[in-house]
Amino acid sequence: MISSLSRKKMRSSLIVTLFSILALSSLAQEDSKHFDFWEGTWHQIIDGKVDTTATRFEVGRGIHRYFLAESWYMAEPDGSRFKAFGLRAWDEVNNTWSYVWLSEAGHYQIWECRKVDGHWYNYKNFNINGDKYLSRQAWIPSSETELMRISEKSYDNGKTWQLRFKEYYKKTQGPRSQKG
Repeated sequence: MISSLSRKKMRSSLIVTLFSILALSSLAQEDSKHFDFWEGTWHQIIDGKVDTTATRFEVGRGIHRYFLAESWYMAEPDGSRFKAFGLRAWDEVNNTWSYVWLSEAGHYQIWECRKVDGHWYNYKNFNINGDKYLSRQAWIPSSETELMRISEKSYDNGKTWQLRFKEYYKKTQGPRSQKG
């Protein structure tokens, strides 16, 4: 027979478990909204001004609320240009973001997403002509209309990071209305 004290302990454990589940569910729901700012058209800021000839991202919603399709129009320092496409989606089963990137040059990359200091980073291992490193990048908003794109690499599996670049962007057009 279960004593009154045991029932109280079981009830307390059950309450703690339920609150933990609710807290994790709430956190996952908050994380799923992390990229709500990202929808729209973003132009790179060069020398403190929006440069419409530089790199831009056009981002729209996909087949569900937490699916984003990204069209990349990249301008390289040497003047060359290329296009790429990204797919960013919230995985409700695993409570994480997922990211896939494809370029017109035939690159197909699947990036792992991890939350670091409140921001979601994309991670991928590279081996470029014998140069092996872990790469990570993030799009970190400073306001509803401005963000920093940061890219770093690590030669010690993420213990230390070297800055590859920081770029700044301004949203020049909000989300497009979707016709259904």
